[in-house]
Amino acid sequence: MATATAAKNAAPKERESAGAKILRIGILQNRQIVEERLVRKRENVTIGQSTKNTFVVPASNALPRAFTLFELTPQGYALNFTDAMDGRVSFGDQVVTLPSLRQAGQAQKKGETWHLLLNDKSRGKVVIGDVTVLFQFVTPPPVQPRPQLPPSVRSSLMQNLDWMLVAVVGASFLVHFGFVLYLRNVDWPRKPDIEELPDRFVQMIVPPKKEEPKKEIAKADDSKKKAEDDAAKKAERDKRNAEKRAAADKAKADPEAAARAAAEKRARMEAEAKMAVAKLLGARGEGGTVADLLKGGDVSGDADKAFQGVGGVGVAGAGGSGLGGKGTGGTGSRLAGGSLKASGPGAVGTGDKSGERAVKAIVKDSAPDTVDSTLDTAAITNTVKRNIGGVKACYEAGLKRNPSMGGKVTVRWNISTVGKVTSVDIENDTLKDDEVASCIKGKVQSWRFPPGGGGEVVYPFVFQASK
Repeated sequence: MATATAAKNAAPKERESAGAKILRIGILQNRQIVEERLVRKRENVTIGQSTKNTFVVPASNALPRAFTLFELTPQGYALNFTDAMDGRVSFGDQVVTLPSLRQAGQAQKKGETWHLLLNDKSRGKVVIGDVTVLFQFVTPPPVQPRPQLPPSVRSSLMQNLDWMLVAVVGASFLVHFGFVLYLRNVDWPRKPDIEELPDRFVQMIVPPKKEEPKKEIAKADDSKKKAEDDAAKKAERDKRNAEKRAAADKAKADPEAAARAAAEKRARMEAEAKMAVAKLLGARGEGGTVADLLKGGDVSGDADKAFQGVGGVGVAGAGGSGLGGKGTGGTGSRLAGGSLKASGPGAVGTGDKSGERAVKAIVKDSAPDTVDSTLDTAAITNTVKRNIGGVKACYEAGLKRNPSMGGKVTVRWNISTVGKVTSVDIENDTLKDDEVASCIKGKVQSWRFPPGGGGEVVYPFVFQASK
């Protein structure tokens, strides 16, 4: 207890000269020296796995991502340590362990961390798992000047010149400069005025003016052409009307001939319609749905008799619809998508045309969970929003296989200083679909961020199928 009190009373006096000394820190891992450095700039000293720390120790599991081991205060440097850390500190001739400092009350507790002020004579070590940190305050050595070659070895500008190239460039400059002076001093001939030229040359240079056709003549030609077209159209209409009247008069004079002509026309149309439907449906039906149109395949039989046994086929009349019209109780209808269906005896359908199931996904993104990067968070978010269409396409492809798929995928990736994604990992995946996860990793791997920064980003994506 007396030892701790004496060290505490001597600390303020010794701390007055602390500004003249700097920290010398050595890092040992598994009893091997990893790094040793003089911290010339008075600032906080951090240690951990993150690349932003003063000392980076990536292989240690006992270290957090970042921990401020030496904190700069107005009174000088202070040592921060936790209950899980061990070690000892020397104040001049007195050596005190970290547990003793905690018990004696010399170290102040701030949250989960103990805070111990140091002086310029302090030195010691802190053990964090398999990592040991050695420290002491030393007088800063003078800055070594930049090494330079002796004057006899250093070359001058004149010695490095290519004199052949200098001569060629100088000669080229003189030639071009002289040519420009020559062009500026040449007495160029003046362009004569047109009034000074003889009349015969003026007539050759200036083309005669072309007289424009009079608008009245053009209008007369247009009117004449329009009148001729109207007369030709009227003569054609009169001819058609005369033919119609002659046919009507002939029908009135001989009603039986007109009836025969109408019956022949109707029979011809009915036969053409039956042959078209027969070619479309085939000679035989499947599973007894369509009867044999040719009665056992006898091609020498009467076609009219063969078609009498087929239902749903006939010539469409004025009030009919589709292919039904007149037949043996059947009506035809055209379905959407180009399918054909006939109802009634022997009904036939070709099936409906349906496309691939359309899916629509919703991808919700938010701010990054963790950003351990020198890039601005807004720059990272803007890059993700600009490329989120590729992530959405991966999820929509998975929805076609599993329409009920939905959940959250958290992606972790590292960014290099040139803005390229160096590695991608899926940290959390509730979709449980390896193809979607692999697709998302490929999309993120191709993203490019603004150069000048680097680090690690953890970003969540929430996927939901649109109803």
